[in-house]
Amino acid sequence: MHNVLHRLWLRVQEPRALSVIYFFAYVAVTVVGLAVAADPPRSVQGTIGHTLMIVWSLLLLVGGVVGAGSVLQGAWWLERVGAIACGFAMLIYGVAITGLPATQISLRIATLSFIIFAALAFAARLVKVSRYAYDPEK
Repeated sequence: MHNVLHRLWLRVQEPRALSVIYFFAYVAVTVVGLAVAADPPRSVQGTIGHTLMIVWSLLLLVGGVVGAGSVLQGAWWLERVGAIACGFAMLIYGVAITGLPATQISLRIATLSFIIFAALAFAARLVKVSRYAYDPEK
């Protein structure tokens, strides 16, 4: 068993730890996409409307699944699609949250800060994978 796990680990794109971290980030985005598709948040849906809610959940699902499916292999041409979709999903969510009535300003600042952080993390990944179709070190 250890041998199989070690061989799988060696197939992960370098730097392996960073690839695995992004894999789990993409999985988390996929989970959010599934949750939004199954039970759309009413407050956000009231702000952006039903159609944009569907677009948002699709961006989350596509971005998460495509990103998770490509990051470990180093298929950067495909991961770009996932990172771009995740970035646009973060943008939609940020706009939706900004449009909601603020009941507590510190909560609004914290929420928007986390959205900005997530968007910047995916933007940083997009910068990393935008130059080549595949990891040039593989």
